[in-house]
Amino acid sequence: MDEPFFGAFLDKFPVWRPSREIALRQMETKPELVMENIQHKSKHGPLFLKNMANHISLIPEDQALTWKAVILFRDPALVINSYRRKMDQISLFDLAYREQSNWLQKLHQEGKQVYLLDSDDVQRYPVSELKKLCHWLDIPFENRMLSWPAGPLPEDGPWAPYWYERVHQSRGIESREERADIDPSIYEDSLYLECLPYYQILKEAQNEQVQSTRSTQ
Repeated sequence: MDEPFFGAFLDKFPVWRPSREIALRQMETKPELVMENIQHKSKHGPLFLKNMANHISLIPEDQALTWKAVILFRDPALVINSYRRKMDQISLFDLAYREQSNWLQKLHQEGKQVYLLDSDDVQRYPVSELKKLCHWLDIPFENRMLSWPAGPLPEDGPWAPYWYERVHQSRGIESREERADIDPSIYEDSLYLECLPYYQILKEAQNEQVQSTRSTQ
């Protein structure tokens, strides 16, 4: 399920997104009904939820803490660069690094396991990174995870036309160098500097995870 709480998020917070109006028309805006749908679908087998960290306040904490948590994160310079292609105004809340960091802290406080995944690593080393993730999730790795037919998926949200163009054109995990497209001034941007401490917390936790894994091998 691709961002099932997005409609509820837009209904609660006055944030702008290119897909705001269509998402509010098409998606459920009551968090409790979204949760009922998730629980219904989960009865039929393993369910993958792709949530944004700034949607977490809409999810009952006692329920969210029962889920296997994977935090996917990325260098904020790349995220800001991507967002600015679609949005003129971006805030720390939009990028959700603070919410990712806070949720990581909450999971640690509750003694819950969490897996941190840097998208740069997935692009560079797709086979080894996916194998490690699958091992942690206790699901089998399959080579067919590395490729797919081009085009949209039924699970895509109503924002897909605005954000998924490159994904729909792709046929597998691409290793590409996006930093060449970034204006160097972005590293002095106040938004980047706001995100940086939270990103560093995530990166440090991931480095600890890597070291912990190596020590048991």
